[in-house]
Amino acid sequence: MAEKNEIKTEKKVPEQRKIVCKGPKDKNSGAAALRLPKLSKKKKPFDIHEGQTLVVGRDIPEETANQLLQMEAWKFEEVN
Repeated sequence: MAEKNEIKTEKKVPEQRKIVCKGPKDKNSGAAALRLPKLSKKKKPFDIHEGQTLVVGRDIPEETANQLLQMEAWKFEEVN
């Protein structure tokens, strides 16, 4: 009986792209959250708070992530 050597191939899980909200650039603006009404589900507003990490593709679409990273009023950074 021939013995089959099974080679286990590990599937690489693609890394999820994440961005974190650093808050408003002007700390004296009084803003506590950034509201994105177009992303709301269940008729609730989608608010982003300082320190919140968003997963691209799950929490927000790719296009919105790129827009957030380019915002002038709020600071967002891409993290690993």
